[in-house]
Amino acid sequence: MKSLLSLAGLVLALSSSLTVSSATLAEIAGPDTAAHPHSEHPHLVVSETLAVNQVFQAAVANAPEQVLGGAYRQQAEAQQQVSQGFIANRPRLNLYYWDDQNGDNTGLREMELGVEVDLWRWGERRNAKALAESFDTGASAWRDYQRLSVSGRLRRALHQLNSSAAKREHAVAAVTDAQRLLTISEKRFKAGEIARADVMQSEALLLESRQQLLEREAELVDAERQYMTLTGLQQRPAQFIEVRPGQPRIDAQHPQLRLLLAKRQQQTELWQQKRHEAAGNSTVSLGVRRERGSNLDPETESLGLSISIPFGGSAHTNAASASAAVAMTDADVRLKQVRLQLQQQLHEVEHELDVLEESLAYAAQARDLAQRHWKMADKAFAAGESNIRPTILALQHYRQSQLQWQLLQLRQHSLISSLRQTVGESL
Repeated sequence: MKSLLSLAGLVLALSSSLTVSSATLAEIAGPDTAAHPHSEHPHLVVSETLAVNQVFQAAVANAPEQVLGGAYRQQAEAQQQVSQGFIANRPRLNLYYWDDQNGDNTGLREMELGVEVDLWRWGERRNAKALAESFDTGASAWRDYQRLSVSGRLRRALHQLNSSAAKREHAVAAVTDAQRLLTISEKRFKAGEIARADVMQSEALLLESRQQLLEREAELVDAERQYMTLTGLQQRPAQFIEVRPGQPRIDAQHPQLRLLLAKRQQQTELWQQKRHEAAGNSTVSLGVRRERGSNLDPETESLGLSISIPFGGSAHTNAASASAAVAMTDADVRLKQVRLQLQQQLHEVEHELDVLEESLAYAAQARDLAQRHWKMADKAFAAGESNIRPTILALQHYRQSQLQWQLLQLRQHSLISSLRQTVGESL
């Protein structure tokens, strides 16, 4: 308002040498673009038939982390195949050959061919199966968490679109009101009822309204670009309103908590796996041998079996699994931190919603009062019973109260979406 009064004062100072006609104003303000101002960026098509679920599916398909779901599933399947094997590791083929051709050359020769396999330690195969199950659970939890993450991004984009569109509509209405006020001012000026200064104030109000409309247009274009980047669509749904859940709470089925629980279980199984690997596996070797002592001795063939059993070394086992133990503890701490953060966020959103519901009632009363004041001021100015200044003030007050009430409504819808997002409900 201070800038408006300053502009009006400057215009008054120059009024003796400056004459602004309607044609001149048209050149300054440009064509009547209140409804469709010139823009290099066409707006998204508002579709009455486009469902939010369709937009959500497009956002999920367009999400950059979509490929991770397949990678996690392959990891689970690979570990499942390992756990179904009868041996702990890949079998090894051993081949031995001795002769004394470059030594005494008596004809000594030995050849041995054998297969060596590692046996499962006690509980190691069960550990491998548990790790495969935790990977499978993690893959499923990741899919739900990814859908929840996309829901959060889409919710923010849609609410930003609604807010920007509402501000633009308010700016368009403000331009229309300012244009009508200028028309009345010019009519009264030609009739000799008001001074040129009153007309100039109307012109300044129109210019300021047009400038604000340009800013709202730019804000809407930014919101639409963000939406298009997220979904890849050129249309947006006409309406997006979610219903407040009855008894919101954070439970173990929350997608983010399920994912962290699966990761903690994975770290537990990986820690146990490291301990098994550090302790070593029993080895069984089965082979055949053909040998002779010299050229005078006959060749003999034999079958051999050997078993290798590791023992002791608890210090090495603890050292080898120390990093896995730290990762397991970190996963447990992360789980507890996220649970506390979600609980705190839930309480904050619920509290803000309760306060906002009371504020909406007061904002509606203030809007209705300002609207009645503006209608009275408008009638009085059109009838020649008042000057331009109180009329402009009443118009600005009404438009501001109308916008504030509408933005509070949109904020309420946004908080309801945040509440559903916090408790883990996807779109």
